[in-house]
Formats: sequence, C-alpha cells, structure tokens
Amino acid sequence: MRDSMRDQLNTEITRKQFLQYLAAAALALFGLNNLLSLLTGNHRDVQRILVNSGNTDSQDGFGSRRFGV
Repeated sequence: MRDSMRDQLNTEITRKQFLQYLAAAALALFGLNNLLSLLTGNHRDVQRILVNSGNTDSQDGFGSRRFGV
C-alpha cells in the first residue's frame, strides 16, 4: 500500500488535472450546498436570524428603544 501511494504521489499531472483535483477537494471540504448558497446569496441562517429578530417580546433589553422615550 505504501508503494502504491508513493507511486501515485510521484506521477506527473497536468495543470488541468491539478485544478480539477483542487476543485473536487474544495467541494468536498465546503460542500456543494454551502458553495451554491454563497454564490447565490441565499444564506438560510442569516434569513432565519432576521425573521426571528422581529419578535417584540425579545426586544425589551438595553438599547431596544430610542433614548428618552
């Protein structure tokens, strides 16, 4: 197994193959869904926070109202 891994690491690849491997590794690392949401601007976590921030019960803390009112 060690020799086969060494042989694979010593084989020469073209620039196109390297970029393909790099793109596949990036997709595996970040996930295709996260990449698409980043590119389209649809961030579900941000939208969920914005929807939940409109709740009037949770806005009774410091700085939630205008000064002097």
